[in-house]
Amino acid sequence: MKKRRINLFGIFIIPIMIMSIIGILSMNNENNSRDRTNILIFGIDGLETSNGKGTRADSIMLFSVDHNGGHPVLISIPRDTRVIIPGRKSLDKINHAHAYGETELLIDTVEELFKMPIHYYTKISYKAVEELVDTLGGIELNVPIDMKYKDPYANPPLVIDINKGTQTLKGTEALHFLRFRSGYPNQDLGRIAAQQQFVNALVEEIISPTNLLRAPTIAKTFLNNVDTNISKGNILYLAYKGFISKPNELLRVTIPGSSKMIHGISYYIVEDEDIANVKKQYLNPSKALATNIKIEVLNGCGVNGVAARVAEKLEDHSIAVSEIGNYEVNNLQQSFIEYESKHKKDAKKISKLLSIKKLIEREDEASTSNITIIIGRDLEF
Repeated sequence: MKKRRINLFGIFIIPIMIMSIIGILSMNNENNSRDRTNILIFGIDGLETSNGKGTRADSIMLFSVDHNGGHPVLISIPRDTRVIIPGRKSLDKINHAHAYGETELLIDTVEELFKMPIHYYTKISYKAVEELVDTLGGIELNVPIDMKYKDPYANPPLVIDINKGTQTLKGTEALHFLRFRSGYPNQDLGRIAAQQQFVNALVEEIISPTNLLRAPTIAKTFLNNVDTNISKGNILYLAYKGFISKPNELLRVTIPGSSKMIHGISYYIVEDEDIANVKKQYLNPSKALATNIKIEVLNGCGVNGVAARVAEKLEDHSIAVSEIGNYEVNNLQQSFIEYESKHKKDAKKISKLLSIKKLIEREDEASTSNITIIIGRDLEF
């Protein structure tokens, strides 16, 4: 399974995640009744004319979070994936669904593919790419190869002319950099690597001190160039809470499959088993611990704040911590977990989450906590 790859409109995942979490938090009662909230994110292949009617989806991604806005995962769906499009007589490429029936049919198609509901959507235009990059003042990139390409039939006509080397790309050039397909020695893998380079540069630019001060303008640029049914309030606060404070928690995966020519047309073939494995690994609801369990975290390594950081990590995974404090020694080398016998399974879940190998079952269960986590110097927090 391919991890940490991203397609053309992946550069907008930061604000999309923010907006997605906004929608989730603004509908608490509704979302508490389901384990995960799923948001379809896609770009359209051309100008935003007549709301994108007749245009194909250029990039299709499924963003999913749990009911607390945690455990985020971004699943890329290759545009050539051969799927059932509801109402069509034969299998077709998934990116054609938008051309046949716009957003509604694309959502129906993804729901059919994953056999699960899509709750929200966000549609992005080429204009959004250009304006965001220009708002940031451009993006510095090391262009890996000379990018030369012409397509007079594209809408608008496409002329890509970017020289190899380090340079600052403005909005239109950045869009061309992302759209460039031919010329990479390893074709799509080369394009994906270039796009990942762009994503990293964009993230650094967005979270730079200068641009954080311009966050309202950046947010306005984004919001003016997307079509979504997610609430747009509180975006700046959630920008910090949802991404900037924890930039490494998002999992990025691509549905596994293989390329195949069928009747002279190139498709990306995904088996039902591949979808089932993706759902099992990334979209299953997190298994909660037993109810009314009391968990204590103690600092045994002498590093200030480590117990609080461990407690925060547990709470990010919907595991409530009852108390934090200091252990009887402050130079403990190996972390360990003490647990009451009836909470052995819960202790194992926590040990796996925190990568703590040593577990000790208590003989005396008179402790005020059911599980105690003692942090030593072997863990990094």
